[in-house]
Amino acid sequence: MSSSLFCRDEAEPLTVRTDEPDPRRIDPDDAPDKSYEQRSAYLYGLVITGSVLAAAPEDGGLVRIALLLGGTLLVYWCAETYAHLIAARTLARRPLRAPERRAVAAEGLPIVTACAVPAVVLLAEALLQVPTSVAVDVALVVNLVLLLVVGWRMSTTGGMTGGRRLAATAIAGLLGVAMIGLKLSLH
Repeated sequence: MSSSLFCRDEAEPLTVRTDEPDPRRIDPDDAPDKSYEQRSAYLYGLVITGSVLAAAPEDGGLVRIALLLGGTLLVYWCAETYAHLIAARTLARRPLRAPERRAVAAEGLPIVTACAVPAVVLLAEALLQVPTSVAVDVALVVNLVLLLVVGWRMSTTGGMTGGRRLAATAIAGLLGVAMIGLKLSLH
């Protein structure tokens, strides 16, 4: 559990109790930039988006698939938020304050927002009356492109250059390729 989920506006930093005689205090000012958590949640959301698209029934309507996509990611966000709240409470050994609970809930929202672009693509394709199988394939390709962009941005922000940046980007892209392969094997 990262220290970044505890709000800076609290009067007193969270004290972590450990078995060691001198427990250390978590100083929110020393916390790492929490954007890595949001980026990782977004990447994870894109992987989930790809898996939902890969498993989408070809006889289902595109609006229904878009709703299933959003609903699935909402359930993942609820589960992750619950797990993080319990873990944070365990770490703090006290009930969390409202700003701390809100911070934990907000950290996972990129999981849900990750499906926005593919869902909008599906809805636009529904308006254009694109056949479901073609529309889902297009949404999967859009999802793959988003994975590549996120992989590139994360590796660049992480200070990677050259081959390492390309390798990190390729790994993110391979997750999208895996979802396309999964779809091909399912249908």
